[in-house]
Amino acid sequence: MWRHWQKVSNYIRSVQTYQDMSPDLSIRNQVNQSLRQQRRPLSIEDWCKEFYQDPHQQNIARVVYRSLEAHSGIEFNRVRPHDRLIEDLQFPLVCWFDWSTRFGDDILQQLGIDISDCFDETRIQTLADLVDFLDACLTDSSA
Repeated sequence: MWRHWQKVSNYIRSVQTYQDMSPDLSIRNQVNQSLRQQRRPLSIEDWCKEFYQDPHQQNIARVVYRSLEAHSGIEFNRVRPHDRLIEDLQFPLVCWFDWSTRFGDDILQQLGIDISDCFDETRIQTLADLVDFLDACLTDSSA
C-alpha cells in the first residue's frame, strides 16, 4: 500500500514540476497578440537587412531569429531588435525552462562558438544586445 501511495505522490509531483518548467501558453498568446496589433511582419531576410547593415551581423541575427523563434513560440517576424527579452517578450515564461541551454547548443552548431560558460540570459536586455554579445564572442574566438 505504501509503495502505491509513493508512486501516486511521485506522479503528482512530476505533473506539478512539468507545469512549472513548461511554457505559459496564455502569456505566449498575449505577447503574440500584442505584437500582431502593433507591428507588421517582416521576412527573415528583410528583418536582418533592415536592422543590420553588416553581413556578419546579419548572419548572427538570422541564427538568433530562427533559434529564439523555435524555442519561444513567439512570431519573430514581428519582433524587433530593441525588444527586451524579459520585459517585452516574457522569455522566462513563454519558453521551456532550458531554453538558454538549447539556444547555446544552436549557437555552437550554427556559428561554431561555445557560449555555455559565458552566456547569462539575465544579463542580456534586448535582442540587439544578444546579437552584439554573439558578435563579440565570434570576434574573440577568431582573434
